[in-house]
Amino acid sequence: MNNSPSLDIDLFSDEAIANPYPGYQEIRDAGPVVWLSQYDMWAIGRYDDVRAALRADSTLLSGKGVAMNDMLNNTGNTNSLVSDGDEHRRLRSAVIKPMMPKALEEVRKEVQIRADQLIDDLLLRDTFDGMRDFSQHLPVTIVSFLVGLPEEGREQMLDWAEASFNALGPMNERGQAAFPSLMQAGQYIVELDRTDLFPDGWAAALYKAADNGDIALKEAKMLVFDYVAPSLDTTILGTGHMLYQLGRNPEEFERIRADRSLIPAAVNEALRIGSPVRAFTRLADTEYENEGVRIPAGGRVVILYGAANHDERKYPEPAAFNVERNPKDHVSYGYGVHRCAGAHLAQLEMECLLDAMARKVERIEVEEPTPFPSNMLSGFASFEARLS
Repeated sequence: MNNSPSLDIDLFSDEAIANPYPGYQEIRDAGPVVWLSQYDMWAIGRYDDVRAALRADSTLLSGKGVAMNDMLNNTGNTNSLVSDGDEHRRLRSAVIKPMMPKALEEVRKEVQIRADQLIDDLLLRDTFDGMRDFSQHLPVTIVSFLVGLPEEGREQMLDWAEASFNALGPMNERGQAAFPSLMQAGQYIVELDRTDLFPDGWAAALYKAADNGDIALKEAKMLVFDYVAPSLDTTILGTGHMLYQLGRNPEEFERIRADRSLIPAAVNEALRIGSPVRAFTRLADTEYENEGVRIPAGGRVVILYGAANHDERKYPEPAAFNVERNPKDHVSYGYGVHRCAGAHLAQLEMECLLDAMARKVERIEVEEPTPFPSNMLSGFASFEARLS
């Protein structure tokens, strides 16, 4: 256990899933590195310490798995998330090209048109589900269009994305139940025929990279899933947080309506306060020291993005939604070489939706949400909303 404070708390009980913030606070208050006795691993939850750990990618490795269980960490699957060093740079370069800001500017107009259409449709309805009808719409339609998967794959993308994040957690009931769906996703990827792909889609471009020798064919197949899982649930949950916070804080929405230059800042604040991804783990390749606490080689560390984004040392009144805060340095997308490759796409989709609402909507109303029961994702399963 080394010389770190020890806590016997469960971050993945139903109560903690519904409200993780007391647990996060307990970890931050305990120290810069905390031993979680229930999981036999260390936790890092303070903002500065999380950023330092994410920067230490040559010591705290992702290539030996980022899950909280050996079952997933030992599968040997290769993708950009579970890789380090030169291998990570090679795989990431194959995936990230179409998701860079310059490339995405070519699709911004199409995304804005779809966002405007969605808001127009929702304004005609008395009420709607803030998750199913609002938050899912753009990520599902845009990702399907850009990645270019056949219909058979698209219809199961949400289930696969949800399963992938549940499997990243501890082997509780949620984690165990995720594996059949995850195996189905793996089988789909293995059997994916390039002739079924849209020729100009992102998935087809991976096969072309394999033709050019940049990556192996097996890697091209596995990297298709890099476009699916990170681009769906995380964006959907972040978008849900944004709508909910705007409904709960009408004065903040009025600020945005009066000054649409606040839109990027409001998106950043929604992502900070919502923190759609709770955590990933890394394995210490050599001893890692932080403020006198030594994590030995072979120790696994859970890096808590959600705790860092609510650290009062960094963000005063962290539970308050303030669109003028503009926390561009939040860690909802991670930080360093493993920063989420789909961050720019998620930001684009959320900005287009908020832009459409700022122009077309005067009032957002929301009811109390139902929590989304996920090991490694944080957000809502549903909530009733209305626009006027």
